[in-house]
Amino acid sequence: MRVSKYCSVLLVAFLTIGFVACSNTVSSTDASDNGGLDAVPGYHPGKSYNGPTSSEKTPSGGSSSSATASSASEVSSSSSMIEVDFSESKIQVDERGFAVITEEYLVDVTASVASELEDLKAQLEDNAEPEGFDEVGQLALGVDDLQLDKYLYYCYTESEDWFQITKDKLLETKLPFLWGGAAYEARGNFTLDFAEVCISIYSKLE
Repeated sequence: MRVSKYCSVLLVAFLTIGFVACSNTVSSTDASDNGGLDAVPGYHPGKSYNGPTSSEKTPSGGSSSSATASSASEVSSSSSMIEVDFSESKIQVDERGFAVITEEYLVDVTASVASELEDLKAQLEDNAEPEGFDEVGQLALGVDDLQLDKYLYYCYTESEDWFQITKDKLLETKLPFLWGGAAYEARGNFTLDFAEVCISIYSKLE
């Protein structure tokens, strides 16, 4: 009788242990199936995730190689501007690449030329469209904007005076990116700014 009772107690104990073990297995499996924290690869409680580093990211809309090429191009463009030697230039260039042209580097015109220009300007303002004469429309010009082999350029001032813009006079500035200068190939990075003297610039066909 005692042996039978002892065996019954052992059987109940084994059944209880087996039930607990099965419950733990099912609980673990459910957590994985439901996307629980144990199912997240590499998850470590208390450790933050910042995403890829800047060196690992690829810019939107392009590959990392094209982004690198673009950056190299920008550096190259900036470098060409920095490497230009302005030590002999009589005009300084600002960080935008603008060289301010002063009256000293413009040519006075004769009274007869000034009179002719006044007449042409008046016709233009009356919408007469004088042949070969027009307003340029801007005061900051690149070297390639000045077609000095085809047009004569005139600066009109606030005091109603006229000056001519000539190649020879501009070369007196010794700006290295002008025609035949040491930095002529880099001329696209620079601009001649006439706004200190002129309120309008006009071109006249030769």
